[in-house]
Amino acid sequence: MKAYDIIIVGAGPGGSMAAKIAAEEGLKTIFFERGRKPGEKNSSGCGLGPRMWQTFPDLMKYLTPEKCPSMRAGSASRNYFVNEEGRVVGYIMAHPTESVSYEPAKSWITMNCYRSEFDPWIAEFATKEGAELKTSRLIIDLLKEEGKICGVVDERGEKYKAPIVIGADGAISLVAKKSGLRTKWAQDQITIVPQYDFHAPSSKIDDIMGDEALAVWWSAIFPASYQVFFHDGFHQGLGNWLNKWDKNPLFFLNRVVNLKYYQRLLKNLDAKPRELQSHLLPWLKYPYNTHTDGVILIGDAGGFPCPLEAEGIYPAMVTGKVAAEVAAEAITSEDVSKNALSKFDEQWKKTSIGEEFEAGEELYNIWKALPFSPKETMSWFIPMFMDLLGGIFDWSQPHAKRVRQIASHVKSYMPQALPFIMKYVFPLVAKIFENDLDKMMDPQKLMTMLPKIMDLLPKKKKQRRDQA
Repeated sequence: MKAYDIIIVGAGPGGSMAAKIAAEEGLKTIFFERGRKPGEKNSSGCGLGPRMWQTFPDLMKYLTPEKCPSMRAGSASRNYFVNEEGRVVGYIMAHPTESVSYEPAKSWITMNCYRSEFDPWIAEFATKEGAELKTSRLIIDLLKEEGKICGVVDERGEKYKAPIVIGADGAISLVAKKSGLRTKWAQDQITIVPQYDFHAPSSKIDDIMGDEALAVWWSAIFPASYQVFFHDGFHQGLGNWLNKWDKNPLFFLNRVVNLKYYQRLLKNLDAKPRELQSHLLPWLKYPYNTHTDGVILIGDAGGFPCPLEAEGIYPAMVTGKVAAEVAAEAITSEDVSKNALSKFDEQWKKTSIGEEFEAGEELYNIWKALPFSPKETMSWFIPMFMDLLGGIFDWSQPHAKRVRQIASHVKSYMPQALPFIMKYVFPLVAKIFENDLDKMMDPQKLMTMLPKIMDLLPKKKKQRRDQA
């Protein structure tokens, strides 16, 4: 039986970061990858936000097109709006705004690259620090001595011993299950995400999409769908919680790619489908049961994807770093108990991930109720939003008359919009500004005033004085 200071199950971005930090701390480290190489199972989550460079500057400065040929920086995002008839009725293009405070984020939104390139790249940093990587190894059980976890067993029956095991093994985490931290996620805690990967010539992507990095397709006939552009291709995917599907997820993804607008886009890009992918992704209001005696869960295994859009690479890397640092301290003190490892929760809560989850429940609730509830919410939200956004540019009537028509039409949506605002929007605003609520107007008063303001709008056109 081989002995180590720390064992990490999983060699994705989180597992590799944990292995890198553990090796730097002087720990004898091994990390396992079930594929033939890290990143062999390509998946979404390839949009790397500027926070990666802000948090890991010494690492990310080495990410170059030579290392990741699929890299593509984008400074624009597009939001498409699809109505109940399957027609794109509008879209918004957005660039970084003046309120952005971190310098690189003023120039681009995401740096996109394929996991099949990114994961091996980051794993190499761990091995260079001395961590041992075992590929094509599936961990099937945890070792226990006197009831305490002390290592892992692979599918070949080989045993590896260590005082701490870090679970970086994704949504269906064997480490979580075998350690007793979790049997399985509830249906409203996990999503299934199918996606198509398309090849497209880089020249076409640059000419037609310009500086676009990503797009979100908001719709009344399918849950929100994302599009991420790379150097020579793009992903189109969507997801929803397991308890939200009433048809096969591919039914809804096919609705996206079969839109007339989308088919025209595929033709213009000369795009060809090359892979169908599907994976599970935890999506929680707040992580829980992240550690026990001798075990820490990070990334997807611990439920750390962002509570708003479920981005998972950055949280995995941050929690991987924190877990390795806590493990090193615990091993030095020879105390790997659940109580000692509770410092993991204390430390990740001090990071930007912790700040993200401070409003986790409110972010989760509003997102689940808006773009991921096409029938219940997007069916009225999209026409209302399009009236507000584009109605004034309709030249069919005098502009003043169009404004009155728009106001009347928007008012007709108030029976749906007001309860939504009360239930989801105000709790989120209240949570974010909870320290400044005494400076803000009472939300209840605002909601009482809004219908009254709408009632003040004239129902009949008044004559001008010079016409009286």
